[in-house]
Amino acid sequence: MNDTMETSEISTEEGLKVNKGKDGVRAAVYLVFVFVLTYLYEWFFVIKYLKDNPGDNIASISFRVAFAMFIPALSVVLTRLFTQEGFKGSYINFKVNDGKYRYYLMAWFSPAVFISLGAVLYFLIFRDDFSTGMEYIIGVYAKQGVSGITPSQMRSTAIQQFITAILLGPILNCITCFGEEWGWRGYLLIKLKDRLKPLPLMLVMGVIWGLWHMPLTVMGHNYGTEYAGYPYLGIAAMIVFCFAVGTLFAFVTMKTDSCIPAVIGHGAFNSLAAIGIFFTTSGGKLLYGPSTAGLISVIPLLIFAVILIRLMDKDEEKEK
Repeated sequence: MNDTMETSEISTEEGLKVNKGKDGVRAAVYLVFVFVLTYLYEWFFVIKYLKDNPGDNIASISFRVAFAMFIPALSVVLTRLFTQEGFKGSYINFKVNDGKYRYYLMAWFSPAVFISLGAVLYFLIFRDDFSTGMEYIIGVYAKQGVSGITPSQMRSTAIQQFITAILLGPILNCITCFGEEWGWRGYLLIKLKDRLKPLPLMLVMGVIWGLWHMPLTVMGHNYGTEYAGYPYLGIAAMIVFCFAVGTLFAFVTMKTDSCIPAVIGHGAFNSLAAIGIFFTTSGGKLLYGPSTAGLISVIPLLIFAVILIRLMDKDEEKEK
């Protein structure tokens, strides 16, 4: 009986090693697909297009940028087909039993908290950039031909948009955000999580995800181009943000065995991220804030990410 048990244990260990090896290859194949396809798409259909059409409207540009969010999901499909993995274990489910609903709630509502805290921290440091007069955003509307808006009307609009974004943002953004999250949290994270401890795992995921954004960051999509250290500091800022927000998305994914909470959280961040700009006089010092992707505004989320990594460490210790 002992011989049978030992043989079974050896077979299990060998099976795990084989699966880990296959997962490593699959992760590498996925990364080739997602980076090559994204960089080619963004060069020919976003960056080059904008150079040839500098006066194109914002809606058209936003659509082109948003379309890139589907490439990670496409890369998952291509990887699963290319490696003959199939589509089992796709991390797409919606189970809220055994208390898992709280991680869906965390994903839905915590972005509003960290976006608000980040904006407050930014304005505490750059006090001259804060105004309830809504000068900047009123000026933006005026350039678009919408005039006569009063500060009180704009404040009411900002509050309404904030509440609407909290309640509906994850739903309205779920399709595009699924395009990213099925790739990053629903596939790559799962392939790497048994190979790395939580801290290096989150660092690796943050660097990869941040570099995936690099063409648009260099283009100025996130931070503009008029800042000291362009574009390297902007690329570094995006990596820091991706590490922080990616840790939250990874935590809720691993707690629920589903990428759907990450989709919800991603949608919430995308709908709320720019709300602090309404209260700036200049549009914000984008490299630093008030958007959560800024180096100052990301600090509350970064602290939370450290706490979540510690919780992941504890979960890992319990499983041993």
